[in-house]
Amino acid sequence: MNREIIYALLAAFSFGVAPIFEKLGLARTEPTMALFLRASVTALLVSVYLLFSTRGAGWGVPDGKSLVYILLGGVFGVLFAQYFYFKALQFGEVGQVMPVVGSFPVLAFILSVFIFGESVTFAKMAGILMVAAGVVLLSD
Repeated sequence: MNREIIYALLAAFSFGVAPIFEKLGLARTEPTMALFLRASVTALLVSVYLLFSTRGAGWGVPDGKSLVYILLGGVFGVLFAQYFYFKALQFGEVGQVMPVVGSFPVLAFILSVFIFGESVTFAKMAGILMVAAGVVLLSD
């Protein structure tokens, strides 16, 4: 099995388990506080990892353009996405919220075609349709 598939499966497992803990925690926690706690723990653990795994060599700051893109990715992928995700979990069922949240590959695919010129194939379009169908079927 390829390394990227192993990491993708580990990510899928983590994304699958996390909403259960988060739904339980959001029963008595305001979503903004939950977001702060999640981000704080993540920042602490990544800092410890960088410090011990690379002996400080991983602390180099990227060039300005890369930094802007990474920060924008953080604002959308962490701040906005997680806040709206926590609000959705606060009010909805995990089984209804997660399929909708998990539909983000559709938008990412469309944007990648326009921004990066990635190819559109029959298989990719079929995959997009299956994701959309899965969202509809799972959120019923």
